Amino acid sequence: MEKTQKYNQNKLINSRQNDNTSYLIKVALLSAIAYIVFLFEFPIPFFPPFLEIDLSDVVAVLGGIILGPIAAGLIEVIKNLLRYFLMNSGTGGIGEMANLFVGVAFVLPFCLIYRANNIKLIILGCLTGIVSMTLTAVTINYLIMIPLYTGINSHIEKMNMIYSIYIPFNIVKGVIVSVVSFITVFSFKEVIHRLRQ
Repeated sequence: MEKTQKYNQNKLINSRQNDNTSYLIKVALLSAIAYIVFLFEFPIPFFPPFLEIDLSDVVAVLGGIILGPIAAGLIEVIKNLLRYFLMNSGTGGIGEMANLFVGVAFVLPFCLIYRANNIKLIILGCLTGIVSMTLTAVTINYLIMIPLYTGINSHIEKMNMIYSIYIPFNIVKGVIVSVVSFITVFSFKEVIHRLRQ
């Protein structure tokens, strides 16, 4: 009886260790893919050239759907750490920090609201992510980025920049990332379903 109990306990421990190892491998792999995608930034017409978007948040969304919201956050953290240590963005880590907060603000609501095969909830997740991301970007730009990189400290001038540049940019960025995420999730829904099991 005792041997059977010990065997079952060891089997349970080994199963948990295998699950943890598999989880970490998947997070690491998706983080590496997100970093590679992160390297391919592109500008959006009609916006200043220093504002570029990338589609690495789509990878974090997939990670969140497959492994849970915490994994999505980890992918965002690792992606930005890799960017900070492997590429000199010239911002002293401030750009990576901003990207991290904005990325997490998008992927977490999306992944928390997402339900497989429920288009309404997927759209709600996208919309909530866009609003959350835009509000986070506005806050970061108002408090840190605009004063630091432009020297502007006037409330009126900062709000003019936010209303004319940063809010439209982040809405457009959110829509693009949402559409690509939506298409990707539906294109790979069978693979996602298998990986979630």
